[in-house]
Amino acid sequence: MKNNFKKFILLLFIIVNFNFTVAQQVITSSKENEPIEINADNGIEWHKNEKKYVATGNAKAVSGGLSLESEQIEAFYDESENSSMDIKKVIAKKNVIISDKKMMIKGGNFAEYNVKKDYFKVNGKNLVLTSELNTLKSNNKMEYWREKGVAVATGQAEAQKRNDFIVKADKLVWNLYEIDKKIKVKKIIGFNNVSIRSNNEVAFSDKGIYNNITEVCKLFGNVKLQRGDSFLTGEYAEVDLKSGISKILPAPKKGPNESKVRALIDKESKN
Repeated sequence: MKNNFKKFILLLFIIVNFNFTVAQQVITSSKENEPIEINADNGIEWHKNEKKYVATGNAKAVSGGLSLESEQIEAFYDESENSSMDIKKVIAKKNVIISDKKMMIKGGNFAEYNVKKDYFKVNGKNLVLTSELNTLKSNNKMEYWREKGVAVATGQAEAQKRNDFIVKADKLVWNLYEIDKKIKVKKIIGFNNVSIRSNNEVAFSDKGIYNNITEVCKLFGNVKLQRGDSFLTGEYAEVDLKSGISKILPAPKKGPNESKVRALIDKESKN
């Protein structure tokens, strides 16, 4: 898909060379005959000295299952000895929306796409990534490695699956996989100030790993499981969100001074 995305930018350049006022064009890619559509309400400019092309006004570029929308799209290129153009970077500004096989990132004010690394970086105060029943949010930065299948939210990150649970942390990482031309979440990893809330229970830890297939969350470091005014503490816990069973365990053996599990149960709490 990276090659397709690069191809539509190159074809855009060819069109602009013939007509600087092109605002909409539909092209057929030579690869798999996929149509490539480019739209820009205010036209397309070629900045030859800066080696870039600029599409402005509700700019949108679509290639197969990948699309990029924003108020302005800039594509930067390197020119080889035979005058061919090698696209190295694409920048989108204002109202950025990235869609990839039914997965979407919205709320960006600025986005940068590194063609070689197949990597997106999106900045904004209200970033939301959705993939079917799962959402990932950030108030600062979202990163997406397409080939590696990794998405990272930094800055008051929050992940949610329907009404099943909410995970919060300073940084959340999604491990993704593709099936039936859809991108799904395989694993969620949280770093620093991790909390996971489900039903009437909330768990806290330094690090958390949730398996979206088994629906089990493993918590590491300064673990606290709380239900009402009762709580359990330890260094490691497993929370099975499917069965509703939570287990807190001592830390892995590191010596005779291994920490122990502690429980405080409110006598008046009700099950």
